[in-house]
Amino acid sequence: MPKPVVAFVNDQPGWLSEAAIPHVYGEERLARLRDEAEVHPVVITSANFDQEAPHLDRVEAIFSTWGMPKLTESQLDRLPNLKAVFYAAGSVNGFAAPLAARGITICSAVEANAIPVAEFCLAQILLACKGYWRNSQACKRGPWSEKPHLGRGVYGETVALLGIGAISRHLLTLLKPIHLRVVAVSGYLATRPAAEVQALGIDRLVSLEEAFAEGYVISNHLPDKPSNQRVITAAHIATMRPGATFINTGRGAQIDELGMASVLRRRQDLTALLDVQFPEPPVAGSPLYDLPNVHLTGHIAGSAHDEVRRMADFMIAEFIAWREGQPLRHRIAPQELAARA
Repeated sequence: MPKPVVAFVNDQPGWLSEAAIPHVYGEERLARLRDEAEVHPVVITSANFDQEAPHLDRVEAIFSTWGMPKLTESQLDRLPNLKAVFYAAGSVNGFAAPLAARGITICSAVEANAIPVAEFCLAQILLACKGYWRNSQACKRGPWSEKPHLGRGVYGETVALLGIGAISRHLLTLLKPIHLRVVAVSGYLATRPAAEVQALGIDRLVSLEEAFAEGYVISNHLPDKPSNQRVITAAHIATMRPGATFINTGRGAQIDELGMASVLRRRQDLTALLDVQFPEPPVAGSPLYDLPNVHLTGHIAGSAHDEVRRMADFMIAEFIAWREGQPLRHRIAPQELAARA
């Protein structure tokens, strides 16, 4: 039986100025894929597509990662046998619509990319419950005139998750063995049976306002959609409990950052852990640089270095299942596209 013909399609360089395809897939995975399929010898880009197009009429599947371009209708016309795309990264919203319109199967490693983000958030949640950041800063100021701040601890405390997608679902599995109360904001789950919500490990669905008022730690996982821009306001931050922590690994544009900064300047008891900002990095002179209760990291929660290979592994395994006519675990159904992030 002949091997399926596949091509790598990508426009952008990867992290650390490495090319995206070798960075994510690595030589070991690329060699494995060459064993499983007939691989087009050139990475297809928007710049060389026309040059390579005469050789693409046999391509049945595309592999990509961050930097997958949105193929035009004329480009898709020159891929008459394309049946599936395997995307070793997260959101497919930027390129999926014309593919879905033609009935092309789209598979994403969003579940693989969710794992390190969830692990990162778990670590931050546990440290936040212990009051780690305020305590550490107090300890570094020198001999203590009084005992440094101590958080409320983990046992029985309330964590609020904003949005229940791939990341927060995996985070919920990590939180289950820990004695925490979990409340969540989710429009989708609000339409589902209560048993489904409880099975995920969520104690109660709440409004955005209730999440900020009740959570000792609030972790943002809202989907990256225009309707969610600046949805978290200064008023939400102002209602946070004494000593509470806000974690953002979602999108910086979902926060009114200047409003948040004004509240954090007044409320030194609050802590903000911002792995994402808008713009990223913040502009020179941003108050986020100066506030002692704001801690910035440079978008490190997602897959990096060795972690990116897990995304490639997910997509190669998915390709083999597709080739063999087996059920797919990571296919994005067309009706899901608007909600995925």
